[in-house]
Amino acid sequence: MKRIVLNTQRSYYLVKTDDIIYCKSNNSYTTFYFVNQQPVTVTNSIKYYSQLLTDTFIRPHQSYLVNINQIESVRKKGDVILTLKSGDEIPVSNRKKKEVIQIILKMLHFQM
Repeated sequence: MKRIVLNTQRSYYLVKTDDIIYCKSNNSYTTFYFVNQQPVTVTNSIKYYSQLLTDTFIRPHQSYLVNINQIESVRKKGDVILTLKSGDEIPVSNRKKKEVIQIILKMLHFQM
């Protein structure tokens, strides 16, 4: 099981990547949202984490990084929206629509 270290001003957090639901960017800060744990905000950019978390994460929007195993559904009519198992809804940018749909279809293929 893969783990990463999140460095905040007060602590180092060793987290399992499977426990990350999604990350949200706020300029040079990134907030991590977890299964059964409080969010953690770090001072690294989301770009840094998108390069680190390449196995099971997608970047559907410049402000978000999502664990693909946490995606419950994809609304494809109108604006594309990812609904996560947590109930959170993540927008998909127009530029990333095709890529995200291809990843979802690939996941579906492997589950059959």
